[in-house]
Amino acid sequence: MPRVLDGIRVFDLTLAAVGPWASKLLGQLGADVIHVEGPKPELAHHIPPEINGTGVLYISANYNKRNIVLDLKQDADRAKAFKIIEHCDVFVQNMRPGAVEKLGLGYDEVARAQPGIIYVSASAYGRVGPMATEAGVDPLLQAFCGWSSITGAPGSSGEMFRHYAHLDLTTSSMIVEAVLAALLARARSGRGQHIEIEMLAAALSLQTSRLAEYFASPDASPPIPMGSACATTVPHQAFRCLDATWLAIGVETDDQWLRFCTAIGLEELGANEQYRTNRGRVAHREDLVARLEAHLATKPRSWWALCLQRAHVPHARPSDFDELRHHPQVLANGFITDLDTAHFGTIAVEGAPWRFSHTPAAPVVAGGLAGEHTNDIVAEMTSD
Repeated sequence: MPRVLDGIRVFDLTLAAVGPWASKLLGQLGADVIHVEGPKPELAHHIPPEINGTGVLYISANYNKRNIVLDLKQDADRAKAFKIIEHCDVFVQNMRPGAVEKLGLGYDEVARAQPGIIYVSASAYGRVGPMATEAGVDPLLQAFCGWSSITGAPGSSGEMFRHYAHLDLTTSSMIVEAVLAALLARARSGRGQHIEIEMLAAALSLQTSRLAEYFASPDASPPIPMGSACATTVPHQAFRCLDATWLAIGVETDDQWLRFCTAIGLEELGANEQYRTNRGRVAHREDLVARLEAHLATKPRSWWALCLQRAHVPHARPSDFDELRHHPQVLANGFITDLDTAHFGTIAVEGAPWRFSHTPAAPVVAGGLAGEHTNDIVAEMTSD
């Protein structure tokens, strides 16, 4: 069956996570992704844990690609790169601003070789301004973008969200969105273009609701850490149960609130005028949450989960990765799948995040070692 990006070829001059993950997703959509590395292995090759000497980050961010090594500081290899670029539709790079230009592969040079190219420059803070040349490290972006100021236990001064790649991969997803939009625009106009994407912009877009909450109220104080609680609806947080486990509960409508109160045996709260609307529940958050915490601590999590399931009240039991790996919901939908590789054995990877009825995502294809396909690709692209 045809795939979304059949016939599209990507020149993938990326490293670490932001760029490689984006081009991997383009590969899952069917693009022919040529991952170009220099003779010196990039850092991701050796970030632990490793499988057979190769970092898991590198493996997971670089499957569904062909791998080539070129020394772009050398005229001969740079000439090979331009021969390959002539056959490409998309160019993705996430080096520090100015670095790719020093290699002679900036947008102007690439566009001269391939006028229809969709050229993506991903950076941390933007290509201008006093921080333009600073490295984009996920936790540092978390701190700078304000995220750390609203993450953490109530009453704390904030903390980082320790999932290292969250902002990296959010930026990756936005790269894919931009590439698809630019390819559509090219199909209409015949013109390629230069796309600039910043991790900081992606981080701020993730916080849209909190930013709106603050900037819409001139006299409001900056948002503060609230633990697992949601700022706009109550109750919407995790509660500790009798068996010392947690249950996340998300009541978002007044109808759900009434069902929730009945399900847990607190009908008097549903009848309380102070709590009748979400506005009232937010205004009386502290007292209401204290009452719910005391009540939900009287029964084990499974008890409450069954009650809420019967009442159709949104809730979730926090899972660890081992539970997710074998959960029937995950298995039934292929959210995690096994990948047989020539170099790393059988590894578990995430499944394609989309389902297309007529243009399915590409089968997951094992990644290779750096430079594994160099001779084949150079011969293929330079034969003319």
